[in-house]
Amino acid sequence: MEVLKRCGKPMHVQIASMGYQDLIQGFDARVANDKHYALETRWIPALNPEAMSALIEGGASRTSPFSTIILQHFRGLPTQFPPDSTAFGLRREHVMVEIISCWDPTAGDNGSVHKRWARDFSQTLAPMSLPGGYPNLLGPHAQDQIAQAYGNNITRLQAVKRRFDPDGCFSATPLPR
Repeated sequence: MEVLKRCGKPMHVQIASMGYQDLIQGFDARVANDKHYALETRWIPALNPEAMSALIEGGASRTSPFSTIILQHFRGLPTQFPPDSTAFGLRREHVMVEIISCWDPTAGDNGSVHKRWARDFSQTLAPMSLPGGYPNLLGPHAQDQIAQAYGNNITRLQAVKRRFDPDGCFSATPLPR
């Protein structure tokens, strides 16, 4: 983590264990109201030199001062669960990269330059990434990632979806078509 701290001034640094609810609530204070957002996500196996260079370049090319890159190290106990014991398809150590584009809305601007920054940065990370991505952060445009996000659990999850939501009422977390 010391290497990351030397790359620039982070908005927030926390290196400690925390519960999931605390993690989610921690974002509340950092969300800027009255802004527009676009998200992308990638799973990278490690913070190697190639990944670090891409992260630094991505941060330097942000199109808005409100945009951010969040790294979450997935390791420890969650990696010890069998992949088929939950919906989450990736049970190996990795770093989740959240690419959050955030901008002030203006008349006549649909945020295309900011959305493009997030998508281009995600595509830069794609060749060094693990298949899939964190399902809660994948939009409907990320069909290539959605198809891999659940690993071998996808067949079971699609069956549950057909049984309990045959009309497709719930769609916040995408499943492959």
